[in-house]
Amino acid sequence: MNTNHINPIVNFSLRKEVFFVVVGSIVGAFTMHLPIMFSDLIGDSSYNVWLLVAAKIVNSSQPEIGLALHFFVATIIGIVTGMFLLKVLRFNISRIPKGLAYGVISGIVVFIVFAIPVSQIFLSPNTIEVLSEINPDMSSLQIAQEMKRGFLNQMLNSLFMHVVWGMTLGIISSLLTRKIGANYLCQVCNIEFSNIRTYEHHKENVHVNPSPNLKKILILGGGYAGVGVLNKIQKTFENNVDVNIELVSESNFFLHTPMLPEMATGTIEPRHIATPIRRFCKRAQFHQAKVIDISLNSKQVTIQRMSDESQRILFYDYLVLAMGGKTNFFGNSNIEKNSFTIKSLDDAIKIRNHIISMLEDADQETDSILQQKLMTFVVAGGGFSGVETVGELNDFVRESAKKFYRNISHENIKVILVSAGDKVLPEIGNLGEYAKQALQKAGVTVYINTRLEDISKDIVVLNNGEKISTMTVIWAGGNTVENVIQKIDTAHHQSGRLVVNKQLRLEDNPEVFALGDCVFSVDPRSGLPYPPTAQHAIRQAKTVAKNLENKINGVGVQHDFIYDTKGSMAKIGKKDGVALLMGHEFRGVIAWFIWKQYYLSTLPTNEKKIRVGLDWFVDLFFPRDITRLSSVFDEKRITSKN
Repeated sequence: MNTNHINPIVNFSLRKEVFFVVVGSIVGAFTMHLPIMFSDLIGDSSYNVWLLVAAKIVNSSQPEIGLALHFFVATIIGIVTGMFLLKVLRFNISRIPKGLAYGVISGIVVFIVFAIPVSQIFLSPNTIEVLSEINPDMSSLQIAQEMKRGFLNQMLNSLFMHVVWGMTLGIISSLLTRKIGANYLCQVCNIEFSNIRTYEHHKENVHVNPSPNLKKILILGGGYAGVGVLNKIQKTFENNVDVNIELVSESNFFLHTPMLPEMATGTIEPRHIATPIRRFCKRAQFHQAKVIDISLNSKQVTIQRMSDESQRILFYDYLVLAMGGKTNFFGNSNIEKNSFTIKSLDDAIKIRNHIISMLEDADQETDSILQQKLMTFVVAGGGFSGVETVGELNDFVRESAKKFYRNISHENIKVILVSAGDKVLPEIGNLGEYAKQALQKAGVTVYINTRLEDISKDIVVLNNGEKISTMTVIWAGGNTVENVIQKIDTAHHQSGRLVVNKQLRLEDNPEVFALGDCVFSVDPRSGLPYPPTAQHAIRQAKTVAKNLENKINGVGVQHDFIYDTKGSMAKIGKKDGVALLMGHEFRGVIAWFIWKQYYLSTLPTNEKKIRVGLDWFVDLFFPRDITRLSSVFDEKRITSKN
């Protein structure tokens, strides 16, 4: 490709563009009257007459009111014009000639559609009244005849004025768009720039005469940690074209994982907790791909495309490892093969469809023993994921059976939580006991100091020898790191996580930063490891981004990651929860409300906040939807029985 002739693709922000057109319209409302105002200097009082005529529309005799009314109308016209420009015409006004052409056309259209009707319907009667007051010697008939003789000249003047308005609108909105409004997209790199100068600098330094000073930042992972770093460094290096940013993730969306249990039971729609990663990638290239190999010695990463498994190599100067983790089955292949997990959007959809299938089958089953087997649900894991999942599942199953599946006996519904520890939610101290009692009160059977040891032919085997007949096991028993992280030639903790220093860097590779669930980071004050939670990943992202900025900008300072946990919380049922915040304990409805508000605030966009908020509002008044979306996700359950 001949990069010398690359032209940018110009994308627009609707709010900015409408604002620019409004500004142009208001300024045009002034410039369009300059000819009349100039004529006043040589003795003609037509401008003052026009203002008085306009004021008469709202029954006023003050010329200032006429001026204010005109500016108000110009603003409304500007908003309508801007919306029409962006939404209907999709017109690119970033170039002044196009903006000027658009302005002239707009002026003519407004003159025909708006000015002429207003002039004839509203202004003409007012003009006669105003001129009668100014010239009491003239009769209304004489004034009307005088206006009729000057009608053509009046219309030509009005047309000229509106063309001046349109030209002003077009030029101003084009200049503002070109300078600060549009995003200029490089067709080769697929990245955006906020102004044309930065784009042209990028084109010269990257495509025409590549700069030897170009620094490549590669981020692996699209979760809280990876996207957090991306958002910070994009703002810092927005106009620095000597910095190239790339992000790799297996999923093309950022997932708000704390809400997965609610999604699995139909409280929240799937797309409402998933935001496309490309929406964040303004100054970064995005690759939806699987990371196959990470070579620290050669500073390269091998990735594999999801569709055809073709591979390519990405090179870096600075690497950010934020790949999160995967479910840990502790080497038990039977559990891995015969249980559901709750880590991804697909997992939640599979669980939802499976639960609804169990309800449908149980409603048709006349054998009480078989119905109980279908209606027995086992969740393994006493941490946040397991407790929140079992609470949501219990509410959903019991509410749906009562409302829609009337042939299911309430006594046959068994929801079981298995915790290997001596309590549930050990992270929040005494509140764990409240959570356990609340779950039991809601009908959940809770096992503590008990491990799910094996699954065989629809039988769950516990380490105490007890066997549970069930068709549904959800495993939330722990996490481990991805295999590609375990294979990196550097220091690892016994858990497989990467050992990092206080600045969240690999000690033997200072250009490599690591954060999130894949790292073992120790609080220097207590000597204890930081927990792998979203709260910590978000804060670690800020530290990594700042240290990256300092490295690239030649600043020697590297900041230590020191963070005090603000608290922990869990939703354990409908209008019930527990929260430990800044040393204060909350439980019940208050904790449930705090949980809702906190996680709503952490959603990445206002659109998602509104959608999730509406989902929650609807859930307060209506039963959860039991529509089974697809049969695609039955494969795991079916193959596990063969």
